[in-house]
Amino acid sequence: MNSRREFLRKSAAGLGAAAVLGPLTSAAAEEVAAVEPGAVAPPIEALESRLAEEPPPITEAERVERRARAQALMAQLEVDALLVEPGPSMLYFSGVRWGRSERLFAMLLPRAGEALFISPAFERQRAESLVESRFPIRIWQEHESPYTLVAAALREWGAATGTLALDPSARYFLARELGRTAPALRLADASPVMERTRGLKTAHEIEIMRFANRTTLEAFRAALATLREGMTQAELARNVSEAMTRLGYSGGALVLFGESSAYPHGLEKPQALRQGDVVLVDGGLSVHGYAADDTRTVVFGQPSAEQTRVFEVVLEAQAGALAAAAPGKKAGEIDAVARKVVDDAGYGPDYRLFTHRLGHGIGLEGHEWPYLVRGSEVVLEPGMSFSNEPGIYQYGKFGVRLEDIMVITETGAELLTPPATSLDPAAVAVTSP
Repeated sequence: MNSRREFLRKSAAGLGAAAVLGPLTSAAAEEVAAVEPGAVAPPIEALESRLAEEPPPITEAERVERRARAQALMAQLEVDALLVEPGPSMLYFSGVRWGRSERLFAMLLPRAGEALFISPAFERQRAESLVESRFPIRIWQEHESPYTLVAAALREWGAATGTLALDPSARYFLARELGRTAPALRLADASPVMERTRGLKTAHEIEIMRFANRTTLEAFRAALATLREGMTQAELARNVSEAMTRLGYSGGALVLFGESSAYPHGLEKPQALRQGDVVLVDGGLSVHGYAADDTRTVVFGQPSAEQTRVFEVVLEAQAGALAAAAPGKKAGEIDAVARKVVDDAGYGPDYRLFTHRLGHGIGLEGHEWPYLVRGSEVVLEPGMSFSNEPGIYQYGKFGVRLEDIMVITETGAELLTPPATSLDPAAVAVTSP
């Protein structure tokens, strides 16, 4: 347990007065308890927008570089074109936000040269306002097949019988209709391209993610200052969302009290807060499309010896995973390190109480490749980002999960937020010096 103590000592030493919300005075506690239903609690009302402090958004120059990297990978993989549906990948490569429907709207990126967009004709003006003359737009009328436009573009590029890679999130009917329209075309999975582009974050992306996660903790800290006897999970969840709104962002959180915390995603029954209850808050907000995801577990009132013990084991598991993560390690190895800490403490074996993988990739999606899971052979590289979220869940009693985002660096790994230090709701740290 020496490593855990050292981790706790360094974490606590790095937290300045501005980073920790002090305990509520009796007067402040009375203020929170006296808030009218539907009114904003004082700790949340005191929050100010962080919009002026946020990092700049991704630039078109960065997106040009992203498309160039994708094209270099396509050449290596002998892929002639990449088809991207609306969603995170389209945002990543073009900055265009668009909702999915049965009508095809897509970006088509050739192995060499500039991309083009395919759009329903009646949406042309909206598409033009988003594309801003950066790409040609080919339109199709309601009675026409958009897939003939894809086939025509590939013929122009000399790839009528070539390989078209589909964004791995593409819907099945796209492959079906493309197969019918252009049977000589070979369809492939674009996962290798996405993994080597979106899966490796740049310094700018990490800066945005760091800001998003620290702002999330600021919202958690304010919301946890509103805890009161009899509060419902829904009330605290609303307070978290309101805190995020006050900070200038949209987002939310899963909130679990008491026994409900023993189930990673909760129980379908409301529970009012009581003294001694575990309070688990898991969620995040989004900045420039990049998702935050953090979990803090605290206790309302005085923690029991058992609650403290479980918290310390989970914190040690998180610290062990952080210390083990480095370029060249395999993702499955990092899950094993955290799981061994839990097993050695008597809460194993395997998935008995630590019921889920250690972590998931994160970026433009809350869950994305790669994953810290048993057996994964994915080799860690600088720029990969994951949740580091061990947990212990004792069904019928309580659960503890601690989650921070971890980024692989050139020499090891770092958390984008200060780790938890105690079960005290007032000790949620936002920033380090």
